[in-house]
Amino acid sequence: MQIVREYGAAMEAKAHAEAATLDAKREAADKAARLEETQKELAAAVSALDALRRDLPAQAPGIDSALAALREGRAADAESLFTMVLAAREAAGREQFREAAAAARHLGALAFLHDTGKALAAYRKAVELDPENADGWNLLGHLLMRVGDLDGAERAYGRVVELGERAGDKVTVAAGYGNLGLIHQTHGDLDLAEAFHRKSLALEEELGRKEGMANQYGNLGLIHRARGDLDGAEAFHRKSLELNEELGLKEGMANQYGNLGLIHQTRGDLDRAEEFLRKSLALNEELGRKEGMASDYGNLGLIQKARGDLDGAEAFFRKSLVLEEELGRKEGMANQYGNLGLIHRRRGDLDLAEEFLRKALALDEELGRKEGMANQYGILGVVFEARGDRVRAEEHFRKALALFRQVGMAREIAIAERNLKRIGAAVPAP
Repeated sequence: MQIVREYGAAMEAKAHAEAATLDAKREAADKAARLEETQKELAAAVSALDALRRDLPAQAPGIDSALAALREGRAADAESLFTMVLAAREAAGREQFREAAAAARHLGALAFLHDTGKALAAYRKAVELDPENADGWNLLGHLLMRVGDLDGAERAYGRVVELGERAGDKVTVAAGYGNLGLIHQTHGDLDLAEAFHRKSLALEEELGRKEGMANQYGNLGLIHRARGDLDGAEAFHRKSLELNEELGLKEGMANQYGNLGLIHQTRGDLDRAEEFLRKSLALNEELGRKEGMASDYGNLGLIQKARGDLDGAEAFFRKSLVLEEELGRKEGMANQYGNLGLIHRRRGDLDLAEEFLRKALALDEELGRKEGMANQYGILGVVFEARGDRVRAEEHFRKALALFRQVGMAREIAIAERNLKRIGAAVPAP
């Protein structure tokens, strides 16, 4: 017996040592990841300060010392400098408001990396000081869209189009049209979204701007995927990818790898889907793009769920949710709450599933996002069906069907109709 005890103690000590080694490795990996992210933010800060020096060559003393401090890792000095220049130029009077607005835009660009609220305040200040600058309105629109203020974003993008048309600047008009298309796409108005994307594409083709063409091909691919036309969607995404690769635009390449991953995922080719999504994730991690990383984590979670690996899927969904919450990106948060609801429904924890799904639904309703609302209603219907509550299940299935019909999503319409038939409910006429 003594031998057994000693052997057990030795095994226990070995297990503790192995666990400590594993913890040390994880800690080292976490430190390396944090260092890499800090270095990326530092590079962005230096780039932003260089841009400010070009905008304000004579009026911004201290930039050289701030750049030196940044290279030593004191990134906070950049924000302090932008804030000081902004205050000084604003106080100097209207003739220097444009310089102040430039400083505000740079402050917003730097804060965009880590503080959505600070970036949004900076962009609001930029358009207040220089309301004729289309770039400021475009940047403000991006932040408003991130936080879910779609009406405010639409007004900002409309202002971009107005300023571009007034100046005869087709590049600016094309950008405004493309962003307005994204707004209507989020609302689920696919026909109007497509009209804006095609107007933007026509201008980009007229100008011969391959980057703009690539963006709109990608957006049109998303429209076709939402309608269930996977072949048409893939054709657009591949055209976009080809142009982005030709131009060496890693962000655009990452987006299209992710989109092609979703196409293959929908077709059930999970290995091919994962291959594309891993390519997208590698580029987004290299670029430090948290929005892209969050989307990739969420989509990789869906692949694990389809394979039956619920624990692996949940881990990806939670990694995505952490990034979406850091960014304050409501659409992404809604997606991941919904995905976590799916996981708990699969596990049979219906109360927790409903809790997550209602969080997702609240955000989708706030955004006016019909596709998201329809998804949550459909899954909630399945939850009520599992509880034996046929009345509430039918109510939610009908809501899902009505919204999917409004958006024109053929595949999802068929699923909603099957759900109603399964519980013995009549399918309403289109």
